[in-house]
Amino acid sequence: MQRLTQALSEKANKIDGCISGAISLSFRYSMNEELYRFLDTDYSNSLNYFTGYQSYIKNLLLPDLAYDLQISQLVLYSDNPTILNGALVKRLESWNFDTLGENLVDYSLNDLTQSPNGPKLRVALIPSKPEISSDRSLNIIRPLNYYKKYSKYQKVIRVDINLSYISSMINETSLFDNIILVDSDNRILASANTYREAGKYDIFSEDKLKSGIVVLKQPLSNVPLSLYGYYDTSIISKEFVKMRLKIITVTVSSILMAFFCIFIVASNITRRTKLVVNLSESIAKGNFIQISNGRMGSDEIGILAESINQMSLQLQTLINEKYNARLVKAHLDRETAQAKLLALQSQVNPHFMFNVLECIRLKATAKNETETARIIMYVSKMFRYLINWDDDIITLSDEIKFLEEFLYVQKYRFEDEFEYSVEIDDAARTCLLPKLIIQPIVENACVHGIESISQNKKIEIRIKVIDTQISVSVSDNGMGIDEPRLSEIKNMLEGGEKLIDSVGLYNVYQRLYLYYGNNFSIDVQSKKGIGTKFNITIPIRYSKEEF
Repeated sequence: MQRLTQALSEKANKIDGCISGAISLSFRYSMNEELYRFLDTDYSNSLNYFTGYQSYIKNLLLPDLAYDLQISQLVLYSDNPTILNGALVKRLESWNFDTLGENLVDYSLNDLTQSPNGPKLRVALIPSKPEISSDRSLNIIRPLNYYKKYSKYQKVIRVDINLSYISSMINETSLFDNIILVDSDNRILASANTYREAGKYDIFSEDKLKSGIVVLKQPLSNVPLSLYGYYDTSIISKEFVKMRLKIITVTVSSILMAFFCIFIVASNITRRTKLVVNLSESIAKGNFIQISNGRMGSDEIGILAESINQMSLQLQTLINEKYNARLVKAHLDRETAQAKLLALQSQVNPHFMFNVLECIRLKATAKNETETARIIMYVSKMFRYLINWDDDIITLSDEIKFLEEFLYVQKYRFEDEFEYSVEIDDAARTCLLPKLIIQPIVENACVHGIESISQNKKIEIRIKVIDTQISVSVSDNGMGIDEPRLSEIKNMLEGGEKLIDSVGLYNVYQRLYLYYGNNFSIDVQSKKGIGTKFNITIPIRYSKEEF
């Protein structure tokens, strides 16, 4: 029933769309001012009328008739006495909106909107030859009165819907015994079979259907028409009776076969599982026996048995051959570790280096070498930062302080040939990030970028907050990077192979990946002889718990 209901609903939607297309077409013509002008013009002679008809009306209406299969005819009506009757335009001697001058055998007219000037659906029998035969007609009739300045004559457009096209749409499904399209008076306009599609309308009555017929109804949403689909339940019942014995036979056979297969499989699994359990108990008792692979198969139990066999063999080898050797090796490793610890303890303490630099700075100050003393002071501050940074996560402000000490040293190194600028959004200063992320990029720009040019050396650092991320940009006007080298660096910064002479960049990438996973990006852009720009994008974080 669900499938039948869905199929009937889909069919109704198609027919509804077909009729809605005709309604939309009539609306489009009702808004065409040239059409109003043509029908409201008084023509002095037939030649003037035919000139306008050929140049405008045929070019307007005929393309729609050629390409819209659901439209069988378009006709314009007017009581303008100067127009001539034709296939597309007709003159009405006496105005009758319902019949449009036709001698109808039977008809009904339904408003499709509440507006009196809206479209109407007409169901009619139109005599093709008087008193001999009749033809059915389904029309959309719409008054043409949108432009009030063209109101000398009454005008109307009639769009004829192709009932044969609708019948072909109804015949597309094979789920129903029959599908019919009826109007509000239960007149059958089109059907898949059984009913006539020409001449006097058949009247649909559900009471006249034979016993066992199930009828489904689906009203069309935009027009007062309904789609009925029905099928014979007795045919389905007979098929069920025929299939009942076959279904029972197949079901019983399947159950017996399933029990037999389950018994065989369960017996095999139980036997091999017992062998694995016995092997495990033997190993636990110190008896390192092996099970033949031919008895265990190649499924999961066989793989488990093979793994236990390998474990048994390795345990036996470890105990008999490698245990003592590993004890000796562990002893040697312990002594080696102690030696390394002593070597580390004997290395220069960073505090000692800081004190030595402080002594040199005091000596330089005493000798009035103020510039040298200032540079040594900045280097000492850098050492102090490194000493005091116990945690690897610091604020961006601390990172910038260290970076400015480094840039001042570079300023001293390049003298007046070097300029730098640092711009930071205030919202970014309190954000946390791994330490020494920006300085290696800036150092790379100094060493590999601006060092190779003779003058106007410049480095720009821009740090911005964009939504939930921090963007760090470091650009220089140095010598740039050639394409092969740039490709290697980009590959390394995307997780590729480490470059020997780019340890700093690789270290930055590895540390960012450690803290942010895939939620960061490093992009490098460079042109030979113009400069290089690095851009790092990381998430905003304000607490160490977020790392």
